[in-house]
Amino acid sequence: MGLIRIISAAQAAQVFTVSDALEAVENAYRQKASGAGQAWPMVYEQFEPGAADMDIRSANLGESGLFGLKLTAWFSKNPDRGLPDIYGTVLICDNNTGQPLALLNASALTGLRTGAAAALGIKALACEGANRLLVVGAGHMCPFAIAATLAACPSFNKIAIWDPRKKQVPEARLATIGKTVNETLDAAGIERTYQLVGAEDGPSAVAQAQAIITVTPATTPVVQNEWVQPGTHISCVGADMHGKQELANALISRARLFVDDRDQSVSSGELEIPVKEGTIQPQDIVAELGEVLAGTTAGRTTDDQITVFDTSGIALQDLASAQIAFERAVERSLGSSVEL
Repeated sequence: MGLIRIISAAQAAQVFTVSDALEAVENAYRQKASGAGQAWPMVYEQFEPGAADMDIRSANLGESGLFGLKLTAWFSKNPDRGLPDIYGTVLICDNNTGQPLALLNASALTGLRTGAAAALGIKALACEGANRLLVVGAGHMCPFAIAATLAACPSFNKIAIWDPRKKQVPEARLATIGKTVNETLDAAGIERTYQLVGAEDGPSAVAQAQAIITVTPATTPVVQNEWVQPGTHISCVGADMHGKQELANALISRARLFVDDRDQSVSSGELEIPVKEGTIQPQDIVAELGEVLAGTTAGRTTDDQITVFDTSGIALQDLASAQIAFERAVERSLGSSVEL
């Protein structure tokens, strides 16, 4: 049946950097905008509501000659068993023959490609010369969002982190985040000088930011309309399943709206609840980000606009990232080839 290459998380991490992620995600968005790439509807099932679930996101990356899927499984009780709570796997196949080409552990790809998506939203939609970034959420994704923004947008040099669940970000966590940011940039050969601080007061931190990345599991909005100043850009990352929402409806209705996938954003992304509650209509979405990157739709049109980019995550990002990791692994003889 042919050989398939199995690539571990450690092997993928050796060959895939934040610069690669920015290139891959932009390529994925552009292919989607041109029609060469298609993202298909997500499959989602719960094994135990609120405790264990899985989702499958699949797509065709036509110009790259690939189709495939990403399977993510979440089992919240796993840490008690000495196991990770999340498993992610990417399968890429040849779209001319259907032959499976590679199976990759997605953990080394997901953080970088998700951070890259948020950063590309800032690059395309934030005000020119903006330099103050706020990340809302201090979890696993936070350092990758920061590193990708620093890599994509050199003007940013003041970074604040606000964790809505705590009065302040612990110093130890702040140090760990900074270390991961620096290691991520170093792996790509990128040098940046920046200031990293924890924010205690959420409303004040939001008001001072020129660009914001929200990366929380919130089901009740954590960023309120009255906190956000004119000219701010917000990249929303956390709302990737039904019922999640990070921005208040009033803020959504005030903003110029962009998404990575129209249908997914209103079915299981940041715009799901505002649409269901009648705050906005699907047609209020200005464009998918790929259309802005391709130059077919204008992004920000005035300096005082509030812009929002909802990236709920599409398989095109994973396939484009996996292709780079796969090709590099082949070049360096990494991974194991197995006859199916």
